[in-house]
Amino acid sequence: MFEGNKLSSPIAEFNGVSFRYGTGTDILKDIQLTLDPGSFHFMTGESGAGKTSLLGLLYMNHLPTKGRVRLFGKAVDTLSRADKAQIRRQIGVVFQDYRLLSHLNAFDNVALPLRIAGVKETEIKRHVSELLAWVGLEKQIKAFPDELSGGEKQRIAIARAVINRPQLLIADEPTGNVDDAMAKRLLYLFLELNKLGTTIVIATHNQNLIKHFGFVQLHLSHGHIQYINQEKQSKHFQQGETA
Repeated sequence: MFEGNKLSSPIAEFNGVSFRYGTGTDILKDIQLTLDPGSFHFMTGESGAGKTSLLGLLYMNHLPTKGRVRLFGKAVDTLSRADKAQIRRQIGVVFQDYRLLSHLNAFDNVALPLRIAGVKETEIKRHVSELLAWVGLEKQIKAFPDELSGGEKQRIAIARAVINRPQLLIADEPTGNVDDAMAKRLLYLFLELNKLGTTIVIATHNQNLIKHFGFVQLHLSHGHIQYINQEKQSKHFQQGETA
């Protein structure tokens, strides 16, 4: 489904990063974090722990209050608007609120990143149709967002985020509105992308997925980050398990 896309230098580096909204208290405190190419992390923590804020820093939705964030080797606070746009094209994002375009059907929502990149329509049709079938939405290909359930919208958002084979994929509760079987199927889609070089960070409360896949956890608590299972590789890499 995907072609390989490998990098060697860190995808993201946080050096002493703190963040707060306005004049409030720090949500994130002195975060030290490196995301290597091809790494796969679950981000965990209670509601309000700062998971969405950290993902927002990765997507350059906001800048740190203190410290420095580097993406693809570049300090984000020094980037021009054009540079930010170029880096964002290398990042796939699955938002909690989907952010689908209401005037586009399922096919066109997923196809949008490819059209922006100038991919030929014949290739777009092949890739989008294949991916929509993978997420179980081949029959909703012409449906508009207001005709879809929450779980269907979520799967469209995931397909749109991965269709362009991003170097970094960040997802905020991407399986929150689907059943366990579909949640695992979607994780295998992420895993396939990850095996070809994409760095993946998934914020989730789904303990079944965390236990099943066993990736390193970035656990946020009281503004600080803790690594869990840092030395443990996924059993799926070791055993070559597939969906």
